[in-house]
Amino acid sequence: MQEKKLEYAVGVTMPKNFSTVPNDMYETPKDIFHFACDYFQVYPKLDVASTDENKLCEFNFTEKQNGLNQNWFFDSWMNCPYSNASQWIEKAYNENKKNNINIIALLNSTTDTIAWHEYILYDKAEIHFLKGRVRFNVNGLRSKHPSQHPSALICWRKFYA
Repeated sequence: MQEKKLEYAVGVTMPKNFSTVPNDMYETPKDIFHFACDYFQVYPKLDVASTDENKLCEFNFTEKQNGLNQNWFFDSWMNCPYSNASQWIEKAYNENKKNNINIIALLNSTTDTIAWHEYILYDKAEIHFLKGRVRFNVNGLRSKHPSQHPSALICWRKFYA
């Protein structure tokens, strides 16, 4: 039996099935949110990708309001749908620069992606890699199975003059 040769290419999007729930909406476990806030000493007022039922901050954008189309004026928390994480990562980076706000994100550790290279790595943000795999919440309950991928907390810091 001949071994299959794997090929790698820069800038090629490979289809991945990250989601085991139909709508790609995984809720942030509160203990991870509180750990992130304490670790970075940032206490967000805006949850940019949540429902009214699972928001973790005083203010939030729902799927219908679409945080990608909003201005983020408060320090923010982001646990975005992973199916379009690259768009959210770029948005967070740009909102940090435009509005001088702190943003914390819970993301898959996909350090090989263009989004990570352009908007996170090389001192563009602080990174804390989480040990083990996150067990997200689904409909308010902790899922039985952990994430298929490692996760990281990212912090884009406001700048002080």
